[in-house]
Amino acid sequence: MDDLNDLALFAAVVRHQGFTAAARATGIEKTRLSRRVAALEKRLGVLLLQRSTRSVTLTEAGSLFYERCQFIIEGAQSAYESILELKSEPTGTIRISCPVLLAQNYLAPILPGYMAAYPKVTVILDATDRHVNLIEERFDIALRAQYQIEDSNNYVARELGQARRIMVASPNYLNLSGRPEIPEALHTLQIISRLSDMQDRLAHWPLRRESEHQILQLEPRLATGDLRVQLEAAIHGIGVALMPEPIVSAALKSGLLEQVLPPWHASGHIIHMLYPKPKGMLPSVRSLIDYLQAQMPATIIERSVLTPQTGVS
Repeated sequence: MDDLNDLALFAAVVRHQGFTAAARATGIEKTRLSRRVAALEKRLGVLLLQRSTRSVTLTEAGSLFYERCQFIIEGAQSAYESILELKSEPTGTIRISCPVLLAQNYLAPILPGYMAAYPKVTVILDATDRHVNLIEERFDIALRAQYQIEDSNNYVARELGQARRIMVASPNYLNLSGRPEIPEALHTLQIISRLSDMQDRLAHWPLRRESEHQILQLEPRLATGDLRVQLEAAIHGIGVALMPEPIVSAALKSGLLEQVLPPWHASGHIIHMLYPKPKGMLPSVRSLIDYLQAQMPATIIERSVLTPQTGVS
């Protein structure tokens, strides 16, 4: 495609009714304007302007060409203005990925507040337990809950809080099977385990109470990587599950679950936010990042069962 700048220069000459006036308006030398328009006419093979010592007028071809140029120039100007609008205030669409239960427990209570504060922003939330690739899948932000923060040169990682794992079971199950008083008694109970805790067909639960540490190797009745399945299984009396505090807090408060062996717990997850490095970041994305950093830590603490601790156990 030919240089679109020549179209803009030609249109400026027509709009300002001459090369001298166009040079003053655009700040481009008159001789350069004349050369560029002449080069455009040569490429097209037609005369666009009739030149005289006093003025320039459009030829028939020039009039038709100018009419079409206006559409192109106005479209380009609109494109530039749309970017300037995006950069001037939070507006546009933000795509965020978050595990399902984190979305339900952490984002659901606070996201409406963000939407009310920034009415020009549209949020697309992909609540999925799948590990997404932010760059390849064009996500602006991802929330993660893992044992450690990911180390990557491509992303910025911000810790939002921590969630230890505690043991829970339904009161009915404990009434039937008995409430364990020491960790070793878990060997006599049915266990619900996360797949990431499994080694050689056994669940490895690294439990601690203050300075005491124990690693129990238990044979699970159910092993799954889905936290929702674990939660429902525990509520329905399948056995004892070791789960993040915020995931079970509502069920504990409602009496659907009961904490087993308090204050024993296991090392938990660091809840953190990932986003690409902020060079060229739009105000909309920055506004949501700042909002989540301000709001989510308190939400995580509110959903905790145990007294929050500093550092990762």
